[in-house]
Amino acid sequence: MGKSNNFFGQPIFSQMVGLLNKSQITTLSKEHNSDHYCKRFSTFQHLITMVYGVTSGCNSLRELCGGIVSYGNKITHCKFDYSPKRSTISDANKRRDCIVFEDIYYDLVNQYLPALSDSHKQLILDKKVFAIDSTTIALFQPIFECVGRNPNNGKRKGGIKSHQKLDMQAGIPVKVYHSNAREHDSLFIQKQGVMNKGEVALFDKAYNNYALFNQWNEEDIFFVTRLKSNAKERLLKEFELYEATPDEVLRDAKIALKYKDEQGFEKQVELRLVSFYHKEKNKVYYFLTNLFDLPAEQIALLYKKRWEIELLFKKIKQNFPLQYFYGDNQNAIQIQIWCTLISLLLITVMKKQLTKSWSFSNLVSLLQKHLFSYVNFVDFFNNVDSFAKEFVKNKGNPTNYQSVFDFQ
Repeated sequence: MGKSNNFFGQPIFSQMVGLLNKSQITTLSKEHNSDHYCKRFSTFQHLITMVYGVTSGCNSLRELCGGIVSYGNKITHCKFDYSPKRSTISDANKRRDCIVFEDIYYDLVNQYLPALSDSHKQLILDKKVFAIDSTTIALFQPIFECVGRNPNNGKRKGGIKSHQKLDMQAGIPVKVYHSNAREHDSLFIQKQGVMNKGEVALFDKAYNNYALFNQWNEEDIFFVTRLKSNAKERLLKEFELYEATPDEVLRDAKIALKYKDEQGFEKQVELRLVSFYHKEKNKVYYFLTNLFDLPAEQIALLYKKRWEIELLFKKIKQNFPLQYFYGDNQNAIQIQIWCTLISLLLITVMKKQLTKSWSFSNLVSLLQKHLFSYVNFVDFFNNVDSFAKEFVKNKGNPTNYQSVFDFQ
């Protein structure tokens, strides 16, 4: 019985971290002086250790270190210099500034964004479209300021809020900001550089800020959101609804909304209001935008795409262990979140190479079982059934597949 021809010289995890630019990471570590007083556990070693931990679903440092040790000499094929101890990782998570991992993430975004952008996802108009939202990650220690509620057991629950700007074509966050859970969402979009000229932002009404909307009108930054129920608008112009306009569009108008500036002077912002009836939910939605050149029904359709960022948050929380942290300090938690985003990006890049359709969760689930299998990632995930059949065919001689399916 012949040996399997599916042996590959590198484990899948090695192929995954091979997407990292080690020389660029070294450059960034020098810029941040993140390897100062470091003997062996460099920024790169720290990064791939954390990427292994979050990708494999390790729930503790003990599980992470035990997992690496269990693979023996295989770890040298995955760019590990050695098996780090729990104390080594814990100290590094506490002392190495999380900003270097933030910069590594943005460097990877710049590197892979063109390859991930899907032209089939072009959303209605010829502008870059982004969804903006936040998700709260619960912590059971007061590391960040509290989320503002007391559970029945009397213990105050801490939390960190991750604000993200999702590129709708690439499906990855291109801007990320972490704050305590009580910080208002609207503060994120006010930050310099979050939105740029010509871009379109989709966000819920929690982000509404009329002064900012006025500024965006002047800077040619566009948005679609929903009108708050307590808003008091003044009608400026009623747009005609043509015969081709779907019946769901009830109203299309130009309105003015008043607000007070920082000095207390009353001002107004002029925006477009689209009223849209949702048949299935039997509910009327009121959309607010400064896009005046799109048909009214497309404004509603554009806002509907905002749901993709909710799916992103679900994807992150379902597939990576963000309910367990490898450290109890703010820096360690932020390092783990940045490494989770890096893992998400690397797996997304790998998934893009496949011709076989995979749900992200199913892909991660099987990937976790084969991180140290010596098979070509693309060949294996494109032909899982044929790999399984060959394994069954060779079961009489297990040594034929020892290098591929060895989990000892």
